[in-house]
Amino acid sequence: RCRLIGRTSAPAFTGVRHHILGTQSTVLLCGSDFKPECVDVHSCARCRSLAQRHCCASPECAAAAAAEALPANGSGGVAVRWLHIPKCGSTLGISLLQYACTPALPAWHIVYMAMAEGQIDVRMAHAIEARRARDGFRCAGRLVMPFAGHVPVTPAELLLSPSGMLSHAAAKSARGGGLAAMFRTPSQRLISAFLDNYHAWGITRHASRTAMKHAAPTVDLWARFPGVAGCQVKMLNGLDCGALPPSRGAQALLARAIRLLRSDAFVFVGLVERWRESVCLLHASLGRGTAPVEGEMQSLGHSRNSDARRGGGGCRLKDKDGVCYGSAGRGYNASVLRGFRDELDEPLYAAAEEEFERRLRLH
Repeated sequence: RCRLIGRTSAPAFTGVRHHILGTQSTVLLCGSDFKPECVDVHSCARCRSLAQRHCCASPECAAAAAAEALPANGSGGVAVRWLHIPKCGSTLGISLLQYACTPALPAWHIVYMAMAEGQIDVRMAHAIEARRARDGFRCAGRLVMPFAGHVPVTPAELLLSPSGMLSHAAAKSARGGGLAAMFRTPSQRLISAFLDNYHAWGITRHASRTAMKHAAPTVDLWARFPGVAGCQVKMLNGLDCGALPPSRGAQALLARAIRLLRSDAFVFVGLVERWRESVCLLHASLGRGTAPVEGEMQSLGHSRNSDARRGGGGCRLKDKDGVCYGSAGRGYNASVLRGFRDELDEPLYAAAEEEFERRLRLH
């Protein structure tokens, strides 16, 4: 962990720095480590190491590799709103702040925010004074609010013209920019969410968490619990991840989600399974001359409630019959779902793969 400058005895304050203004000494009490001036960068070697520029060496990322030598400009770029789908990579927050907020927010401190205790998006939102912001902009207009939490597509962002472009109202709200999101193989996202304490944002609006855990104690049962599946499609339709979809019209939801995904409403589409290429694509396509840092290529996020983070032993994945499923290569063993298929998110993910490949070819 990175230690803070000069801890005080008062628990409300975590650091102190001094300014000499002529003959007058002014003391600024830092209430937290959300500001870079409240953290001693020299005490965190890993922060400095992970803030070094990453070379995007693959052919698909040639544009970002060429941009690596360019310093971050104080202007330019498009406005981006993070569509943070649960279990689709909180580390993307590093990339978005690196793109939008440097050099005002130094890269080493962005990395520090990801490494420190707590949820990445919440800590970063505090750093840009946007913890409760529901609209507006930060970082010279390049970052559209909200930033923290798993906020689905808004009504303005859902408004599409016949050409597939953002409507005038949505374009105005995003200053010519749009949405940025990572998508993930549905089975992997579901298992990851289950291991993160049944993570289904918004599900408690229609179901008791206690009742849900009682009714669906294993991941194969939980995947079938009302409101759990279809998270990615629902969020692209303005619904919470764990919301109950309409009893009719599921295919209409899917069609609208795919239409939105393929439109200019999205300025960036990435895939968790192709993380490095996705990060390089983000920097190459947003037009500010930024390049990734090493921290963007790491898994620095941490689920507060996952068994791995809590040091839980034994088998992490069992089905309803008690059969234990080990890992499968680099991901989870999807066989634990016992044949469950996410009928909404699977076609959307296939469309996301196609869109990702199309954008790679462009950049």
